Amino acid sequence: MLIAVVGQGYVGLPEAVAIASAGHTVYAAESDPTRHASLTRCHSYIAEVDSVDLRRLTEAGRYRPVLDASQAPSCHVYLIATPTTLTSRHTPDLSHIDAALAAIARSARPGALIVLESTTYPGALRHHVAPLFEKLSGLRAGADVHFAYSPERLDPGRGTVLEEVPKLVSGLDKRSGQLARDFYETVFQHVVEVSGAEIAEFAKLLENTFRYVNIAYVNELSKTAKAMNIPFREVVAAAASKPFGFMPFHHGPGVGGHCLPSNVHYLNYALAAAGAPSELLTVAERINSSMPDYTVERLRRILSRTGTPLRGARILVLGLAFKADVADARNAPTHAISDSLVRAGAAVRVADPWVARQQRTDSFELVELTAEECTSADAILLVTDHRDVDYDLVLNSGTVILDCRGHLSAQEVEQL
Repeated sequence: MLIAVVGQGYVGLPEAVAIASAGHTVYAAESDPTRHASLTRCHSYIAEVDSVDLRRLTEAGRYRPVLDASQAPSCHVYLIATPTTLTSRHTPDLSHIDAALAAIARSARPGALIVLESTTYPGALRHHVAPLFEKLSGLRAGADVHFAYSPERLDPGRGTVLEEVPKLVSGLDKRSGQLARDFYETVFQHVVEVSGAEIAEFAKLLENTFRYVNIAYVNELSKTAKAMNIPFREVVAAAASKPFGFMPFHHGPGVGGHCLPSNVHYLNYALAAAGAPSELLTVAERINSSMPDYTVERLRRILSRTGTPLRGARILVLGLAFKADVADARNAPTHAISDSLVRAGAAVRVADPWVARQQRTDSFELVELTAEECTSADAILLVTDHRDVDYDLVLNSGTVILDCRGHLSAQEVEQL
């Protein structure tokens, strides 16, 4: 079949490659000129996609980069895998989805299946996406074209095989759901169809906010444990020895990435619209958002014991990506930590072997990890525990170290 995948980021690119590998022809729409240029050169900018595979599929004619979905011929299936961000008021921003729909409306013909994979709130497909497309295209949902929702389930940096992760699907109607199931079964090993799009939309948010709330729980308890002089990571490890009824979560300097920080707001937006906002989600967001400042305060106290004020101190932060072994720095806690350190008068330098570029608004300098960087710093802050880092170099520097991830020996460094 002819498939258009709109958005070639951390979701769209791996899925486009998986679909092309299954024998379909994929028109990969990416509006960012730099990314599009990389794709046309068969160069992958995502660790989960090998450039060799990209070239093989491109040369076979099964992966075809385009700047816009309207540049593709009429396709059997259109997948929308664009970012869903937040407005300045922390409400859902669906502008990327809207732009994708506008492009698809110029290409789609009757009989097409349009699947939203971007995370959104319950009811978005039925009450926003489908009506907007009808207005843009003149085609009727359920009669001329079909709509379904199938949330992405990626776990970057873990080596998870995309096709082995159960694929959740649901259509706006029975026929749409069946078409979506039939398509995804050509790519994924196991497809789970649910009875309504709202169920699939809610399930995606439940999956992510479950993790977010539990992280908030251990983040809060870690502060109390620190005040009690009890090593909290050992507490979690001890509890995890129970083979049932417990799932370990680990505290850290903040929650980042493209999903978790925004998903809590997407779900609470829908709950508030239904007249039942969640106090739990509100408190969880407040706790997790407090962790960067808490981390800086812990560092200030550690430095004060050595007679070094935070103002004027040189701080080396290890890690810019939001999690280990990925290059994604979106909403990463290092941004908030650096801003807080700079406001306190510190000079911040960040080393991350996975992240090659920084944003213009970043308050730090991106540097290579060297012995000189380590020894010239007043303190080293381990925020992201990538595997391919010379931790012996860090430990042998003699510099004060605050480990936010429990990666280093508690006997050698300070723990968050």
